[in-house]
Amino acid sequence: MINVANCPVLWKSTLQTLTATSTMEAEVVALATCCRELMPIIDLVDSVGKAVGLDSSRGPTMNIVIHEDNAGALVLAKTIPPQFTPRSKAYAVKTHWFREQIIARGIEIVKVATTEQLRDICTKCLPLATFQYLRKKLMGW
Repeated sequence: MINVANCPVLWKSTLQTLTATSTMEAEVVALATCCRELMPIIDLVDSVGKAVGLDSSRGPTMNIVIHEDNAGALVLAKTIPPQFTPRSKAYAVKTHWFREQIIARGIEIVKVATTEQLRDICTKCLPLATFQYLRKKLMGW
């Protein structure tokens, strides 16, 4: 789920085409997919800003934060390519592109509590109270 100014602009829920051997691998694949969708949005906002005369070197900058609730995926995402963790050796190559983009674009990846993970509203069958809480949070209440 991608939000701009706290408003959802893109959300997607699909089955992964790859068979993950661990939760960390599944989360890293989801993180890479998110980055593939996020980078064109960043470029679009930057292009529109330049077209209307906003100088990004002097004016406000984009504050981009990716929320991740899996500790292993966080560690791998913050590891500078081509390095990898011992458990991610098998799939680290697939993660190089998005890890390089995170570093080059100054994107921050932060830990978010599982109870605060907004994307769960799209992917999980949640208890009513949790669903209502996340829905209100998603709507900015």
